[in-house]
Amino acid sequence: MVIALLFAALSVQAAEFIQTEQFVSPEDDILLEEIWVSAQTITINGEASNDLFAAASTIDLNGTFHGDIWSCGESINTAGIFLNDVRLASRTVQVFGTVYGSLTAAGNTVKIDRTAILYDHVICMGENVIVEGSIDGNVRIMAQRITLGGRIGGDVSIAAQDIVVLPGTIINGSLTYTAPNELVLSPSVMLAGELTRKFEAVPVRHVLKPNLAGHFLFGVAALVAGLVFAGLFPRYTAGSLIQLRDSRGLCLLIGFASLFMLPMTAFLLLFTFIGLPLSILVLLFYLILLYLSKLVVALWLGLAVLRRRELTKRTVAAPLALGLLIIYALTSFTAAALLINILITILGLGALLLALFKKPVLVIQSPDAVQHINKEN
Repeated sequence: MVIALLFAALSVQAAEFIQTEQFVSPEDDILLEEIWVSAQTITINGEASNDLFAAASTIDLNGTFHGDIWSCGESINTAGIFLNDVRLASRTVQVFGTVYGSLTAAGNTVKIDRTAILYDHVICMGENVIVEGSIDGNVRIMAQRITLGGRIGGDVSIAAQDIVVLPGTIINGSLTYTAPNELVLSPSVMLAGELTRKFEAVPVRHVLKPNLAGHFLFGVAALVAGLVFAGLFPRYTAGSLIQLRDSRGLCLLIGFASLFMLPMTAFLLLFTFIGLPLSILVLLFYLILLYLSKLVVALWLGLAVLRRRELTKRTVAAPLALGLLIIYALTSFTAAALLINILITILGLGALLLALFKKPVLVIQSPDAVQHINKEN
């Protein structure tokens, strides 16, 4: 009942779901429906009249977009005209076009080119963020290295280990920064407001210095929770593993959209006749899925590394423990911990949601074994 109401709220308008190898929309094409597309490469040169949800290795958005944009992949280039909000998550994000709504971008490298024009606020997170375009709204950046240039109409708030403000930069508001070293501006930089250093940032090596005892306890807790979940819901667990094997692009797409839309739905339900109880129920469902997403991805990673062809209730512990060890190592000892955590959450969340609507399998097994059972049935 809750799931049906939830997805009814998310699917008020008609939507088109596309999963293909290559998706291309030419200049004279008009996409009227809300589009959910998963592919290896996505290129849109035409017009999109509604919201777009895209997941691919390479995404080029060069057309005119009237709705919101939600996009994740390996490389995203936006050179079109965006009349509403844009949300991007990728290893490399490059913005060249015109954005009338807000822009939220996360990745290893995020670049707002000097040709870009943005009329609303901007939020960027990543390893290396370069902002050189024209921005009318406020700007917030969190990164390892920040290069700031162009023209900014509002206030700027940045936090990084290394900050460079290019000569000729124009900031019509105030500049607030957090960094280990004091920021010295070039005489050619025009700052209308105040320059404020909030506090000295903790060096990255200290932030990433692992608390081994804490990670061990969290890892043991996750292992126990994963074993309980797999034991109580073997069919659901197996279904999630199948989605991670067969539809990783679709998992990323659904997970990326649900990461924002589920809490939004919980908030909107507060204003319906059903009210607070269902809102709390949806929010609780969302939080549970967020935690389980890491466990499902860990089990999938463990199976892949061990090359297990079959997985029974008695043999869940080893691949789950190995997968959790890999995840905790990647998120505790690397500078890209935040991005890795986000990608794991998105991937697992999408797999769990897709598995809810797939035909369940009988026992917990690896994707290859499950496929064999389905063929026999």
